[in-house]
Amino acid sequence: MNILKPAEISRDNYRLYFALNYLCYLGVFAHLLFIPLFYRLNLSELAVINMFSVVFWILGYLLNRSAYHVEAFIVVVSEAMIHAVLATFYLGWDAGFHYYLFSTILFISINHRLNVQVMIFQALLVFAAYIFLYIYTHRTNFEVLAPDYILNTLNFMNVFINFSAFGIQGYFFRTASIQAEEKMERLASTDPLTNLFNRRKMEELMSREIVRFQRDKKVFTVAITDIDNFKQFNDNYGHDCGDYVLQEISKLMQESLRTQDLLARWGGEEFLIMLPDTNLIGGKHTIEKLRETIENKYYEYKGVKFSVTMTFGMTIYNGENDIDNCIKHADEMLYAGKRGGRNRVVATSD
Repeated sequence: MNILKPAEISRDNYRLYFALNYLCYLGVFAHLLFIPLFYRLNLSELAVINMFSVVFWILGYLLNRSAYHVEAFIVVVSEAMIHAVLATFYLGWDAGFHYYLFSTILFISINHRLNVQVMIFQALLVFAAYIFLYIYTHRTNFEVLAPDYILNTLNFMNVFINFSAFGIQGYFFRTASIQAEEKMERLASTDPLTNLFNRRKMEELMSREIVRFQRDKKVFTVAITDIDNFKQFNDNYGHDCGDYVLQEISKLMQESLRTQDLLARWGGEEFLIMLPDTNLIGGKHTIEKLRETIENKYYEYKGVKFSVTMTFGMTIYNGENDIDNCIKHADEMLYAGKRGGRNRVVATSD
C-alpha cells in the first residue's frame, strides 16, 4: 500500500475521514508541545514517548488520507490510550492526562464500521483503564514527579486539547446528521431516475402555492405533459432508451423553464409543471416556447438519431375549483391535444 499518495475516499467514509484528519492535526500539534515541556521537567522518558507519539499520529494521518480508515483508527486510538496511561502513571491524576480517555470514547463512537459489540467492549476497556489509573494515582504512597504549578499548567493544556477534540468530533457529528437529514429529504422528494420532484413533493408545493393565493390572490398555471409515442422508444430500442429519453427530456425542461417554475415527474412519462404567479396567457406563452425547444432538439442513442415531441394540457388555479379539479382539467386538455394530433399546447379556454 502507498500511504504517501492520497486515495479516493468513498462517500460512506467521509465523516470518519474528515474527523480523523483534523484529529490527527490536533494530535501532532499537542505532542510537539509536550516534547520540550517534558525535557524541561527532566522527564526524558515522557519526551521520548511523545516523539514516538508524533510519529504515530503522522502515520495515522497518512493511513487515513490513503483510505485505510480502520488502520488509522487503530493507530491513533492505541496511541491516545497508551499515552494517557503512561503520562498519568508518571505525573499523577492532577496533570489531567486521564482526560484523553474520554476523547478515546469519542474516537470509538465515530468509527461507524465497528459493530455494537466491539464498540461496547472497547468502551469498557477504556473505562477499566480509567478506574485503574484513578486507584493507582490515589494511593497514599504514590509519588508525584512535578510541582503543583507544573501540574496545573499541564491540566489546563490537557483540558484545552480535549475540549478541542470534543469540538472537532461534535462538529463532524453535527455535519453528518445534517447531511443525513438532507439526503433523506432528497430521497423522499425526488424521482430517482430524472432527479425531478416526485408527485408527493409537487403536491406539497402546490399546497403552499394555494396558501399564497389565498393571501395574495395571485393565480398560477398548472400544465400536464407527456412524451408523444413514448412506447415506441421502449419497443424499438429497449427500456434503457426509454430511461435515456426521460432523463434527457427532464434536463431540457429544467433548463428551459424559468427559475420560479416547478417541474415534477408525475408518473411514467408524464410530467406536471406549475407556473407560480402566472395567468393562462402568460403560462401558454411559456409552455409554447418549451414545446418548440423540445421539438427542435435532436438526440442520439446507440447511433440512432431522433427527435422527441410532447403534448401539453393547461389550466389555471384561481380559487374557483380545488387543485384536484384543476389537475383533472389539465389532464383533459392533454388528451384533447393527443386527439388533435399531438405536439401541441391546449389550454382550458381553447
